[in-house]
Formats: sequence, structure tokens, C-alpha cells
Amino acid sequence: MVLKPFFTILTASLNSSATLGKTLASVLEQSFDDLEHIVVDGGSSDHTLEVLSDYEKTYNLKWISEPDSGIASALNKGLRLAKGKYVLVLQADDRFAGPEVLARVHTLLEQELYDIGVFPVYRERSSNRRFLHRPFKIRWWYHFKTIFPHQGSFIHRRLYERLGDYREELIIVLDYDFFYRALQSRCTVKLHDDPVAIMGGEGISSSRDYLLLRLREESYVQALNETNLFWRAMQLLFRTAYMPYKIRFMPYWRKQRS
Repeated sequence: MVLKPFFTILTASLNSSATLGKTLASVLEQSFDDLEHIVVDGGSSDHTLEVLSDYEKTYNLKWISEPDSGIASALNKGLRLAKGKYVLVLQADDRFAGPEVLARVHTLLEQELYDIGVFPVYRERSSNRRFLHRPFKIRWWYHFKTIFPHQGSFIHRRLYERLGDYREELIIVLDYDFFYRALQSRCTVKLHDDPVAIMGGEGISSSRDYLLLRLREESYVQALNETNLFWRAMQLLFRTAYMPYKIRFMPYWRKQRS
């Protein structure tokens, strides 16, 4: 009988050699080692493969490198290889908040009672300041915005089996779509208080162009998934007020916070 690891850590990478080493090191240093780490690289041309080769024999790390169509495509490839009971997406500029994270999470999730165990994460700015990002406790807010940090969400394999993969046409809000579908399906969720990960930098959504794309993709996700006429009307009202505000003021807000 082949024993399955308790955790699968999934990482998508592309030309991430400057940050990937910290991600791998944070997995390697975990005191709880019943895990596998799957890195799906999109065919990097920098030193990413050298970094992966340096780490591949130091712990249960598996990786592939080949062209893909984006983050969702890479994560779906990883899911098809995953054996763990709970899956966590930890991207190539993220890292665990300390060596005891998985041991602590295992204690909370070992009974496998919940489809998703959600924890806070830190957002790290260019000034090396950190801001705590907590899961949003008002559950119905998912009708408007994502409420769970992807890097803090341990997702049971049974939920992927029930809902399917990430939508590969989405560039930025693939996690919002997945959690939207999950909450619509009445999945079980448990919120926890201790931070588990550090999100590095701002990611692709830091530019104005990607801000506009994010807003369009969020609207697309809502149109795909929402069938209740009340919530569809509320989403239209929300977008009417929120989108002009976001486009006008958020670049300034980001500059002030960085």
C-alpha cells in the first residue's frame, strides 16, 4: 500500500530564479515532512532550473519544466501529479512564515473535517514592511471580491475532485473563481488565526493594465458562476460604484503604501 503525503505544496514558476530559492528553502526547513512539493515551471530561460536541481535531492521535491499557457495551466498540471490530502498553492515569490507552519496546520486539519482550512498570510512590500491579510469573515462578500488568500488556503483533494480544475482562460483571478465555485457548492470551511505564509512583492496585478484586467476577470467570474438574480443585481451596483473608484485611486494608494 502506497502511503499518500498529507500535504502537497504546488508552485508555478517562470524565470523566478531570484525568489524561488527562498520558496524551496522554506519548504525544506519544515519540521513536518509528510509532504511533497511539486514545482511546475513554464520553460524558464534564467537560472530557475539550476535552483531546482540544487534542491531536488534535499527533500521530496518534484518538478517539470515545459511551456504552458499560464499559472492556471501550470497548477492544473501539478494537480494531476498531486498525491497529498490537502493542497496548498505557494507561488515562486512566496514562502512559509516559519519552520513549524505545517506541523501546526497538520494538528488542526489532521481529522480532514473541512474542505478548506484558511489561514492569514503576510503581504510583503518593497520597503520590507509586512501587512497581515486575514480571511474575510463575512461569507457572502465572495459575491463581490475574493475572501480567502490563496497562499493561506489548504484545500482538500476531494474539493478539486468535486469542482474540477482552475479555469485556464483566467490570468489573475483563477483563485477567486475556484473559491466562488467552492462556496456556491456549500463546501465546509474553517478559519484560523495564525499566519502561515509570506506573499512576496505585488505580483502581476501591480500595474494599471493588470488592474483593469483583474476587474474585467472578476466580472467574468461572477457572470459565469452567479445564478441568483438578487446577487447579480447587487454585483452590477457594486461594479458601478467600485470600478471607477479603483481605477482612479488605487494606483495612488499603492504608491503610498509601498
